[in-house]
Amino acid sequence: MEENNTKKSASKKKKSSVQQFYDKHMAEFRKIIWPSRQTLIKETFTVICLSLIVGVIIWGYDEVFEYLYKTLVNLVK
Repeated sequence: MEENNTKKSASKKKKSSVQQFYDKHMAEFRKIIWPSRQTLIKETFTVICLSLIVGVIIWGYDEVFEYLYKTLVNLVK
């Protein structure tokens, strides 16, 4: 009989720990401050623009280095 009570109390502890885990995560989730639609659009536009600028800069460096590499290879020939 004691063994049966021990199993029940163990399962109750497990359920309560799962419930505690869920409660803690929900409490943290409620602390999140979601951006407004206008802020989200503005920040998304900024990220896209900066990504394009960085992409163009990388492309430019790639073209310059490719030109320099081809020039050096032609000098060696």
